[in-house]
Amino acid sequence: MKKIYLLLLTLFFAVAISTNAQTYKVIVNNSNPTTSLTVADVSNYFLKKRLNWASGVEVVPVDLSSRSSVREVFSKNIHNKTTAQVRAYWQQSVFAGKATPPTEMETDEKVIEFVKANQGAIGYVSAGANTAGVKVITVN
Repeated sequence: MKKIYLLLLTLFFAVAISTNAQTYKVIVNNSNPTTSLTVADVSNYFLKKRLNWASGVEVVPVDLSSRSSVREVFSKNIHNKTTAQVRAYWQQSVFAGKATPPTEMETDEKVIEFVKANQGAIGYVSAGANTAGVKVITVN
């Protein structure tokens, strides 16, 4: 019985890891020359610790709604925090007068439209979203 439990637990974690790895895509405006970023770069852009792309264009991050399961996975993978912890970070930043959080959009389609319309935009959408008109980048 113990072996079966360990096998099932191992399979559960393997599926969870592979599912999380393919849950979202990071996107930028088509005019952005960036093709890949590190996890730290993406986190810094979304937490507004880096304000400009290498080209000098202002970074404009856009988040999915805090109720989104995709956002929860993104927050854990990119920031190593839960969505609630990221929201607490923003509450402190706003209270201190440092910065305001990224705009939130309710759907993948709205995130994609925002990124299409803003040269410096960076966002993320579910892995199955149709990303025509924006550039999907690699996150290492």
